[in-house]
Amino acid sequence: MAFQYTPYTAPVFLSAVVGLGVAGFALQNRDRPGAFPLAVFLVGAGLWSFAEGMNLAHADLAGKVFWTNVEIAITGLVPLSFLWLVLEYTGNEKWMTPWTLGVLLVEPILNGAIVWFRPTYVRTELGVTTVDGFRVITEAFGPWYFVHLIYSYLVILVAGAFLLRVILFAEGLYRAQATALLVAAFVPAVGNVLYTFDYLPAGIDPTNVGFLFTGIIIAATILRRQLLEIVPVAREVARDEVLENLEDQVIVTDENDRIADLNPAAVDLLDCTEDEAIGRPIGELLPEIAEILDAEGSGRTQSELSVENGGGVRYYDVRINPLHRAGGMVAGQLISLRDVTEQRQQRQRLDVLNRLLRHNLRNEMNVIAGNAELVERKLSDTELVDRIEQIEATASEITARSDKVGRVARMLDDAETVEMNLEDIVMAEVEQIRERYPAADITVDIPSKRRVVAGSSVTIAIHELLANAIEHNDGQPAVSVTSRASEQFTVLEISDNGPGIDDHELDVLDEGKETALQHGSGVGLWVVNWVVEQFGGRLVFENDGDGCTVTMKLPRRTGDAEDGPESQSLDDAAPDPSNGLRSERQQTVEGRD
Repeated sequence: MAFQYTPYTAPVFLSAVVGLGVAGFALQNRDRPGAFPLAVFLVGAGLWSFAEGMNLAHADLAGKVFWTNVEIAITGLVPLSFLWLVLEYTGNEKWMTPWTLGVLLVEPILNGAIVWFRPTYVRTELGVTTVDGFRVITEAFGPWYFVHLIYSYLVILVAGAFLLRVILFAEGLYRAQATALLVAAFVPAVGNVLYTFDYLPAGIDPTNVGFLFTGIIIAATILRRQLLEIVPVAREVARDEVLENLEDQVIVTDENDRIADLNPAAVDLLDCTEDEAIGRPIGELLPEIAEILDAEGSGRTQSELSVENGGGVRYYDVRINPLHRAGGMVAGQLISLRDVTEQRQQRQRLDVLNRLLRHNLRNEMNVIAGNAELVERKLSDTELVDRIEQIEATASEITARSDKVGRVARMLDDAETVEMNLEDIVMAEVEQIRERYPAADITVDIPSKRRVVAGSSVTIAIHELLANAIEHNDGQPAVSVTSRASEQFTVLEISDNGPGIDDHELDVLDEGKETALQHGSGVGLWVVNWVVEQFGGRLVFENDGDGCTVTMKLPRRTGDAEDGPESQSLDDAAPDPSNGLRSERQQTVEGRD
């Protein structure tokens, strides 16, 4: 038995060491998706490289024949394990069923048996020749070799197609991982093609040197691109679960507006099976959607449409988003339909009730008040006069409340936000309150440059808090209005010396709804809450025994520097658990926002 050294021996053995080393790391993380088949793939590649190294190290024909037979027998394991790796990595392991695996294993097992028991089917005319001073094996390939070769290349191509899909449709980390795996597999594959079809000198097989690059690429991807830690399978599974359980109807169309996929909710909408829907033009099943697509083109679209089916007419909020391939080409559309029938009916009912409250009821209460005033002029009985005056006051209160609701509704419908000077807003409302309640002591301390990002309805909220602080105070009302700022919010604090806000009023706000047993005494706090929520702010109540402090946190433009050193995150600090009611109210009310 004679041995020799060639320039290719060291790189081939190094390829075996790198492959087996990375395989060991993968086995340590075998609970991760794709880790175990990756280890099998690299073990196969490492053993293949080791056998090639032993083939190069032997100078005699017998040794070369033995080790090249080992190589050919191992080659059936490598493509199959790579396909297994890719299926797990991409979340398609459902294709690797026991039946599928059994079918795929038939060829590698048969290949191993033929290599050892019918070697002439694989190779003929075996011999040794000298190339560049070292001896290499010469051979002619038999029919089975090409059968095995075609099988192996097909398996690698199928795996490559799954990876190519990730590269085309994923971004960032997943695209980098999939590209690395694709290159890692195709570098040795290209070397094998060059060797098999005699594009290189006899006996020089670069396949195993290619495996050295495979091991290095995979190791680098594990270290730099978090392979085995973050893989597309989690995202694919999550997307499938979301689509399966989503109540919204979701339809995916291709570039020709044919249905490519849909979720179970959409199947119910189309009144046909999933298999019947896929592949058909969406215009056949939902002509209303086709009209929107024709009118709006391939851009992002939002619309509302009505669909008539066996259950009557349903109304849907339709959103259409284009799906882009790599390079920005439109590959189709993602169409989502949200059933808004109940919301639409509720909006109609609210519009009618709002009209009744703002118009009909107001007019009727004016009639009541007018007639009560006429009756009062004819009465001489003091007790009856007092009752008539009570009727007039109640009718006036209902009318005023109707006016308030109407004014609030109009302002809340206007969601436009602008940057506003807080001092100007507050002073305008304070002047109105002073005219209405001249006995109240109101102090204001707000920096002249302090600003908020809100809309016109914020004036109603400020007016409501000022009026509430005075109207519910049985003593001499004293109200203090101050402001401070943080990076995110402008904070407005309105403090009074009254009895505070009843717990049941705050409980209603905490719950977010009113019931027959639990409801507020008016709409004032609801108005304030709606306004603050509309602009993304926060609302905090503090009853401290000496009055009440209501804190409104309204958004401000980030980067404003007019407030100087006091612009601290004081209002964002965690509430003090030892502070009783204040801590509780801060947690519950802020948490709702």
